[in-house]
Amino acid sequence: MNPLIGIVAIVALVLSAERLAWGQCILRYLPPPLWCYLLPMVVTTLGWLPQHHATYGLITTYGLPFALALLLLNVHLPSVWAIGRAGLLAMAIGMTSIVVGLPLVAWCLRHVLPAEAWKGVGTLAATWTGGSMNLLALRGILQTPEQMFTALMVTDAVIAYGWMALLIAISSRAPAIDRWLQAVPSASPAPSSSSPAAPAPYRLSDAIGCVAVAAGLTCLARMLASALPSTSLITSSTGWAALLVTTLALSAAALRPVQRLGRCATRLGVPVLYLVLATMGAQASLQGFRSAPVWLAIGAASAVLHGCLMLAAGRWLRLPLGLLATASQANFGGVISAPLVGAVYHERLVPVGLCLALLGNALGTYLG
Repeated sequence: MNPLIGIVAIVALVLSAERLAWGQCILRYLPPPLWCYLLPMVVTTLGWLPQHHATYGLITTYGLPFALALLLLNVHLPSVWAIGRAGLLAMAIGMTSIVVGLPLVAWCLRHVLPAEAWKGVGTLAATWTGGSMNLLALRGILQTPEQMFTALMVTDAVIAYGWMALLIAISSRAPAIDRWLQAVPSASPAPSSSSPAAPAPYRLSDAIGCVAVAAGLTCLARMLASALPSTSLITSSTGWAALLVTTLALSAAALRPVQRLGRCATRLGVPVLYLVLATMGAQASLQGFRSAPVWLAIGAASAVLHGCLMLAAGRWLRLPLGLLATASQANFGGVISAPLVGAVYHERLVPVGLCLALLGNALGTYLG
């Protein structure tokens, strides 16, 4: 089978499943990025796709920065700052607990981890302060080993969705927990007029504009990356390109003409992101699951530490559980799950969850 046709078919299958009732039931527990990674791995193991092909390198080299550019064009930083001090504090506490907690837990388990485990820690920190695109960006920057990356994908899905289930489950105890936190109701921010609004209809001209801007940023990032040297942290031009395109796209997103394209850019960026993820899955091996239990233990311990620090900081700052839970899921989950968790607690936390998740997308690559 032609590798490109096979990978595109798998991504199309996952995207189609998102629109069907049975598919939505499955994807609620096992998210689309995980399927986009695991299905090509299984197909490759069965011998239907080659594990090594020149097409994979081209998709990773150019597809990753292109997907990052498209997705980040929708990150309007002023709308994130508008959610208020309480929301930003909760998000900052969550990010700090992950960035500090993950290395601490990994250090405690260093005797059972491989030599390059720090790359896995950085990759997990990126996805748990940002999202899937940050995970892929750090994978390119740090050159995370393929077998380790497989275990990280499993860990990310299990911990993130298990944590979401816990946050939803404790929502029924919110009044009692808020009393223990001594929460101030006004600490939960109301949505700002500058928060993301309902999606406008997409036009062909918007799609063309998004592709043109993202392609231009990708070419510029690739050109600059080729002139930069390798370092102990960034060992390839692909890594530099991911970092540069993140900065360039965030800068471009501040321009008013680009802001009108943002939501269309996200719609186009997700399939490209899935395509890159499927390409990486096709090059992976099922042997990576052997190391999954160790990384699951690291992830679970980090999540518990994160939760304890969030509750302690929430009591100190008198922040309500709804805001803490929304910020926490914005870290572990992303733009899809954070608003859902927010809605469980209060409808006004829906745009807050979205804004905080967008902030995570903007910063996750740097924090990882």
